[in-house]
Amino acid sequence: MSDYAIIVQRLVETAKAEQTITYSDLGALIGLDMGQPDQRQRLSNLLGEINTAEHQEGRPMLSAVAVLKDEMRPGQGFFEICHWLGVYDGNKDSDAQLRFFSSELRRVHDHWTK
Repeated sequence: MSDYAIIVQRLVETAKAEQTITYSDLGALIGLDMGQPDQRQRLSNLLGEINTAEHQEGRPMLSAVAVLKDEMRPGQGFFEICHWLGVYDGNKDSDAQLRFFSSELRRVHDHWTK
């Protein structure tokens, strides 16, 4: 199974369970060390590809279930890809990002639990 397929499978499982998963746990599934910038970028690229595919299928941003361990919310890359895809206005205000994340996470959970 490809790294892409492994990550999608775990994101869907996490969404169906109405939970979140840390980037560290997600990266570990495919042997990535989130302490290494190039490996963090590899995971970020995969999540961007996944969100692009989900958006093209008319589904919410599946990677909303992937969060930073200490903050329990997505990193800046999530908001950037959502802005690029036209589903987020790009506001960098922390409260605006939190509202968008909470809404998108609910949409993901709702989509995958029905």
